[in-house]
Amino acid sequence: MAGPGTAADLLFAELDLSPRQRQIYLEATKLFAAKGFSGASMSDLAQAVQLTKAGLYHFVSSKEELLFTIQSYAMDRIDEDVTRPALAIDDPLARLTTIIRNHTRSIGRSVLDNGAFLSVVVDDSSGLDPEHRRRIDKRKRDYFALLRGTLDALASEGRLTPGVDTTVLAFTLLGMISWIGRWRRPGGRMPLDSVADQILRVALAGAVKAPKHP
Repeated sequence: MAGPGTAADLLFAELDLSPRQRQIYLEATKLFAAKGFSGASMSDLAQAVQLTKAGLYHFVSSKEELLFTIQSYAMDRIDEDVTRPALAIDDPLARLTTIIRNHTRSIGRSVLDNGAFLSVVVDDSSGLDPEHRRRIDKRKRDYFALLRGTLDALASEGRLTPGVDTTVLAFTLLGMISWIGRWRRPGGRMPLDSVADQILRVALAGAVKAPKHP
């Protein structure tokens, strides 16, 4: 686990968890990212946190409960870090910039010793029961609607490049941002804000019209 003072110290800090429970959630996040939900077993997790399997069930009720809590926490972070600040901005270009920058930074908060695994785990809802999946999928759709709506607003103002489809662009931007969790490592040559700048540059250059100067 990453040492004190790193971004990993913030992961799950907002939840009312004991140190042991937090360790379990951190290790479960890493296992689900590395092996997938179906490939990771409770025995794997018990071994990772040095508990018996029976002892592990003292802290968590099921593997599905772990996944739902992790994904709910990830969506809470998106709401707090990205959605709320973005909704307070009227100008769609400034809102788009905030969404990209803040989402990139939010992923950075989930960095562990070898990856931003939270952003990887949230992609797979297949292990959730139908009701939990419905709740997580709705939150994902709401966030997608915010991003696409921002792009639609730019298009309606004539500020998007003609022919750019806002649905395709929204999915592309989300893919660019979420993929950071799979390749970026702590201590790399490029700070997180610089990564956000690069994504912004690519997104704006390809899709947003340059402002006309008098």
